[in-house]
Amino acid sequence: MDKALTEARKELREKNLSLNGNIDLNINGRQVRHDTSRLPKAEITPQGDLLIEGKAVAIDAAQRRQLLDYRQHVIALAEAGIAIGGRGADIAGEALGGALGAAFGGEQARQDFERRMQAKSDQIEAEARKLCVQLPPLLALQQSLAASLPAFRPYATMTQADIDDCGKSQGKGSGVAVTSQ
Repeated sequence: MDKALTEARKELREKNLSLNGNIDLNINGRQVRHDTSRLPKAEITPQGDLLIEGKAVAIDAAQRRQLLDYRQHVIALAEAGIAIGGRGADIAGEALGGALGAAFGGEQARQDFERRMQAKSDQIEAEARKLCVQLPPLLALQQSLAASLPAFRPYATMTQADIDDCGKSQGKGSGVAVTSQ
């Protein structure tokens, strides 16, 4: 599991950041979904170039800085989600391993186990809510970039409503999931 998480982080930092696909951010049961899969393929390279259909869009130094800043914020959000997901997987493994002991340890062992698991789950939920704090600066970067670079504008799909909804628990379990297809 650690090897897979390390590889995912490495890919985020070293490969082009795709602006296409179905982006699905789930924080504590709240969905943020945007589908840019019908748009021409767009990517931000590690060097800060904007590629559309594999061709570099003409940018100036200020736009490159904006693209690099936007890329870094997206990567930081994804890495935080990966880290939280890794801790969630660790808790799931611990829960599987501890469930048998709790089952055979009597009522007190079961209650102690449930309290430990709930405390760990609450911790992950709190960490997932902290991701919401990263969204307003990302939205500001996205809007600034869309204003200065028209070719980026169709890929700027985050809205204030996404931020407003972030972190509002819907009781569907805790945690975070970030996927892009």
